[in-house]
Amino acid sequence: MNHQTAAILVIGNEVLSGRTREANAWVAAQSLFERGCKLAEIAVVQDQHAAIVSTLNRLRQQYDAVITSGGIGPTHDDITMEAIADAFGVPLIEHRFIVQAMTEYYGKDGLNDGRRRMTRVPDGAHLIRCEKTIAPGAHIGNVYILAGVPDIFASQLSAILDEFGDTPFHRQEIEVTLPESMFAAGLEAIQLQFDDVEIGSYPGRCGPSPCGKICLSSQQPERLQQAHALVQRMLDTLNK
Repeated sequence: MNHQTAAILVIGNEVLSGRTREANAWVAAQSLFERGCKLAEIAVVQDQHAAIVSTLNRLRQQYDAVITSGGIGPTHDDITMEAIADAFGVPLIEHRFIVQAMTEYYGKDGLNDGRRRMTRVPDGAHLIRCEKTIAPGAHIGNVYILAGVPDIFASQLSAILDEFGDTPFHRQEIEVTLPESMFAAGLEAIQLQFDDVEIGSYPGRCGPSPCGKICLSSQQPERLQQAHALVQRMLDTLNK
């Protein structure tokens, strides 16, 4: 059975310091939505062993799957593979297929310490190969270990998406030009009728000329359409 719920664990001091704008969780959220897998949590931790281990262990017990982003490169602060191996209680090993691939690509003399560091995965992990890099991610248990570089992350994500979801989510949006306070009660009443439709209000501008969107999403198109019609009717009544 494919994973129905997932969490993203973003690893990197550069995200927490504001040096890098995080983009991978957003890409994953879109892809998982289209697949029909509920992304339930996004966590961001520093490049710190204990933080990675404790957060990963919580997430992998709470959700069907965890996708990690970052910390699998050649430098000293790339400690994700080691931390995940410790979280599972297994050794960190040099994978012979990665060593072979890197040796063939860079030559024997080109397999320096940094590149050799990228051949290490938790013992028992399966490799996640993609077209963007010869250095693969890894999959162990319900954890998928992906790179932090956005184009590599996206390519590795594409390689594993078939294991997530089965019934796609659908979304409809309604433009609104009313203060949220005017339709809040009506929107809540509709939400109570549709526990299989997620309804959210997202203001774009407040003040004397408000605008925003009401977004509805569901895995059941007919129910989504019914809820959408009720929301639209409620807004039309308020606009008269």
